[in-house]
Amino acid sequence: MWVQKFKTNELIFDDQETIIMLKFIFKNQHSNIDMLNVNDAVREFAQSLLVEAVDSSYAFGFIDSLFRAVTNPGDGVKKVLAKFGKKALKHWFKHATTQNLMSIKIYDRVREQLALNFGRVLLMHINGIAKQNENHFSMLAYSDADSKVIWG
Repeated sequence: MWVQKFKTNELIFDDQETIIMLKFIFKNQHSNIDMLNVNDAVREFAQSLLVEAVDSSYAFGFIDSLFRAVTNPGDGVKKVLAKFGKKALKHWFKHATTQNLMSIKIYDRVREQLALNFGRVLLMHINGIAKQNENHFSMLAYSDADSKVIWG
């Protein structure tokens, strides 16, 4: 699973709103998130997770049994979601429409899966060791014939 990349001028949330969104996604990491140094990479991470949460929730569709599992966010999150709905660009989404963005709903299951998939990335941001807008690729090859490990 990957999340979308944003340019600095596309970032919508300020530091406080970024913290609110991260606490919304990562319900069990509030004390760690409070220690987080919010920079553009963290703001991009939070916004990327929100785009994925919204889009995945709309991909689920409105099945009645799932609808009852929609997260009911507090007032702080509602304000941030409203701001996001107004400023988000339509081309960021595969499934959500402009109309959907005016009343954002995020399924608990989607939020939980994002927290599971990206919890380690959050911890890397907290520890200051997350990659900063760089793509890294490496390869490890082992040759049994001459017992050498080759890094690429």
